[in-house]
Amino acid sequence: MKKQGATVNVDGKPTVLWYFTGKVLSSQKQKETQISSQSYGTQGNSQVHVSSSTVDHHEFFLADESGKEESFKMIDFDFPCRQGQTMSVVWGVPEGAGSGPFLHVRNHNTEESHQINPNYIATTFRKPGWMIWGSGLGLVIVTSPVLGPACMLTIFIPFFYFRWRSRKAAKGLLASKELTQLDGELARIKPMAA
Repeated sequence: MKKQGATVNVDGKPTVLWYFTGKVLSSQKQKETQISSQSYGTQGNSQVHVSSSTVDHHEFFLADESGKEESFKMIDFDFPCRQGQTMSVVWGVPEGAGSGPFLHVRNHNTEESHQINPNYIATTFRKPGWMIWGSGLGLVIVTSPVLGPACMLTIFIPFFYFRWRSRKAAKGLLASKELTQLDGELARIKPMAA
């Protein structure tokens, strides 16, 4: 059964930590490669740029001591586990949201713990687009008498500021004392019998 942990204040918004501990029933990993290309230039002088990125998919099922099963599907959060091992999964749900990102896993058999890259969860704490671009437009209006046409550059300041702020919030959540304390409690759990 999933259990509620502490509440963490993330960038002024309460985020509740949840966790589930159980034995791994099955685990599947897949890698997806996304390839994109761009061509540009003139007919006699064209250039092509090709790029690729890999996305890790990890799906596994856990059953707690009462037999309650939960499935977990994680993207770009890679860690080792195999059938029969005992795992704990921690995720955070911001106030007003129905779900939230996975943050942390602990393998009780290997005594390893892993955290998600904060850049992957920063979007959870990003401000809405209207707020970002509205702030930018406000800056343009306020600075136009002073900066003239150069004021158009100020429209990007809120975008970079709020992106920095959401990454800072994600890093703060992962480094929070509440998550550290929860991991300490989870570290004391012994592996379930095979």
